[in-house]
Amino acid sequence: MAGSRIRIDVLGLGNVQRRLGNLAAAGGNLRPVFVRIGEYLVGSTKDRFKEQRAPSGAPWTPLSESYRERKPRNKFKILTLDGFLGSQISYRASVSELLVGSDRVYAGTHQFGAKKGSFGTTSRGSPIPWGDIPARPFLGLSREDRDVVERMVADYLEDAVDG
Repeated sequence: MAGSRIRIDVLGLGNVQRRLGNLAAAGGNLRPVFVRIGEYLVGSTKDRFKEQRAPSGAPWTPLSESYRERKPRNKFKILTLDGFLGSQISYRASVSELLVGSDRVYAGTHQFGAKKGSFGTTSRGSPIPWGDIPARPFLGLSREDRDVVERMVADYLEDAVDG
């Protein structure tokens, strides 16, 4: 009986398995790439304080005239009185998570804004805050940040595959 057949031999399967193992190990411990990304994002976020812009590129809402008149220093710098908020940006990286932010108690108020009186009143009945505080986002990723972070992750995984 006439016939034909095809035989396929897979050579180098051990190399493929090793590379996939490397990739799986790298995916199970993202801390090395998170540290690189964290360092980058801290710098990028601090730059926003110099530029006075949100991650979207939009300028922060200007200071109200009444606040600027009372402000004792840095009158034309938004989100900067003594420089603590902008200088205290930090990150924490684990094998599965990266957190970038500020430990300042007022950071969330400036990131998201707050309405007059949204935190209650003082013992004298004055609202806290005494006026509306507009959101001035400083945390987050710009388009450029996203591109850089994506490249860092891709490089990390490519390096892992290559062993």
